[in-house]
Amino acid sequence: MKSFTTTRFGKIEVGETDIIKFVEGIPGFPEEKEFVMIPFGKNEPFVFMQSLREPDLAFLLTDPFLFFKEYEFVLSDELLEELEIREQSDFNIYCILSIPDKKVKNTTANLAAPLIVQNHTKQAIQLILEKTTYTTRHRLFQEESAERGN
Repeated sequence: MKSFTTTRFGKIEVGETDIIKFVEGIPGFPEEKEFVMIPFGKNEPFVFMQSLREPDLAFLLTDPFLFFKEYEFVLSDELLEELEIREQSDFNIYCILSIPDKKVKNTTANLAAPLIVQNHTKQAIQLILEKTTYTTRHRLFQEESAERGN
């Protein structure tokens, strides 16, 4: 077990098998290569991905398919081989969330660059989708007026 001190979660203990490894880092954060997943809460669809290098850096993630039923893209054979993915249970897909002005109702999801995490090896990559209609700011929650039909 390794011990890390984080800004948001305080001191955390992490086993070597819990460490998510981005070999090439994350676009915009090339030095950030090791993270750990910390659940947002019990029975919540959110998880924090906490950097093990930078105590202040944690990304809020979710499974995009829970909120965007029509979301789809193809993983290349090269990526499947690189991450040793042979079947659906070998990996999870996450998207990074942003909460503008700390207003949860305005939360957006980055569907243009999903995170692919291999469940057994813990190797991961942020896949930048090319020639896609997905953006970095899809609203997670519909506006109240739209829900009421106004």
